[in-house]
Amino acid sequence: MRKGSVRSGLIRRGDYIYHGDKIITGSVGSASFIMIYEDTSIRVYNNSVFRLVSERYSLLNHSELALFEGKVIIEADDNLGYSFVLNTPSTKATVSGTNFLAEYQQDLLFNGVDYSIFTVLEGIIELENLNSNLSMYLLNGETVVSTDGGKFLRLDTFREPQGIVNSLLEFR
Repeated sequence: MRKGSVRSGLIRRGDYIYHGDKIITGSVGSASFIMIYEDTSIRVYNNSVFRLVSERYSLLNHSELALFEGKVIIEADDNLGYSFVLNTPSTKATVSGTNFLAEYQQDLLFNGVDYSIFTVLEGIIELENLNSNLSMYLLNGETVVSTDGGKFLRLDTFREPQGIVNSLLEFR
């Protein structure tokens, strides 16, 4: 579903997504789209809610995706210094030339705790927790949980496929 100033209702394959559109995927829905000017590919999974803010010709010199709930994979190519920003309610991720996964959830780990998870597949992410103003860089293969309480928690990520197999064999 789309809620926007230009159009609202169901989105069909090939429809345009406009600046400021709020997109909601259901339990069996998903979306995949390309931001042409930024050369950025975005895949959104089921049960996600996001808003697209394209600022191609403004002084901000970046476009944004505000993720209110759900999971996305973003492939943001390096586009002559033009960055892409992913915002969750607690964290701002700024990228250029980076492929990464991001997820924002509410109340899943602990009662009343909201969190964002970021995993870098290729490139570098600059993360800023909006509640504590802490910032950090996340490199290839690293995963971080950013909490609504203002903390960054590092998680182990498998940097090579054999690491997954070895870990699974330990628990047989």
